[in-house]
Amino acid sequence: MPSVPVLSRPILPAVRSLLVNLRDLWHARQLLRQLVQKELKVRYKHSALGFLWSLITPILMTVVFTAVFAIIIRIQVQDFAAFFIAGYLVWSFFQNAVQNSVQAITGNGALIRKVYFPREVLPLSNVVAQGVHFLLALLAISPYLVWTRGIGVVAHLPAVALGIVLIGVFASGLAMLFAAANVSFRDLQELVVVIFLVWFYLTPIIYPLQMVIDVAGDSAVGAVALQIVRANPLTWFVEVFRYPLYGIVRTTGENASSTLPVWPSGELILATTSVALVSFLAGYLVFHRNALTFAKEV
Repeated sequence: MPSVPVLSRPILPAVRSLLVNLRDLWHARQLLRQLVQKELKVRYKHSALGFLWSLITPILMTVVFTAVFAIIIRIQVQDFAAFFIAGYLVWSFFQNAVQNSVQAITGNGALIRKVYFPREVLPLSNVVAQGVHFLLALLAISPYLVWTRGIGVVAHLPAVALGIVLIGVFASGLAMLFAAANVSFRDLQELVVVIFLVWFYLTPIIYPLQMVIDVAGDSAVGAVALQIVRANPLTWFVEVFRYPLYGIVRTTGENASSTLPVWPSGELILATTSVALVSFLAGYLVFHRNALTFAKEV
């Protein structure tokens, strides 16, 4: 068929180049490990509490948000602290991984100008380092989740592991994208703080998604809010993580109830997997396309 070679000419070299670049990235895994170790050592150097900060921060945030939204504002969610921490942990990992990667290239100008290595290692090392903090915090908070939500939390750990992989792939794509964009647009490192502040409140972390669905039926503003929340990819990553750690919040009139931990649906897994892969591929391609000029611009 005449159309096959016409389409394959531009596509096959691109795929071949992508595979070669991914192979080079795999060969640089030793450097990635060293950068992760350096990141962890630098962060807690001369710190009295060290890795305990990975646990203290989410606990303090849970206490504050529980006091404000469960006691003062009275959001009707059973075991609000468990509900919040199940969503906040994954959000905190995502935010720190991407925000810390924004200056991964501009902050390592001297290294980039002197030594050749796959530049992707720099933002990815930030993602992996934050993943270590994430796992430590999750491990420390697990007894509380089992105490409040039952032994089903342990039974659904495979879904939690899958959720960690998916959000890690998604965060890696955005980390590379933001790191590359910050080289030519330095205002991004300030703008990203505002972006994540707005993004946090547009993600169902301190309120259940079901609450937004209920409000959408009462007003046009609520309907618009629901569309925005549903278009937010973090909404679904948080749900993938919250289902096996907490359960699903349901409302009947003014009363709210929740299930015990459940498995995320196949549609939810498929949707988040697709978004994660698209994010990683887009971030990688944009990063690699701009990487050739990093040494001149930093």
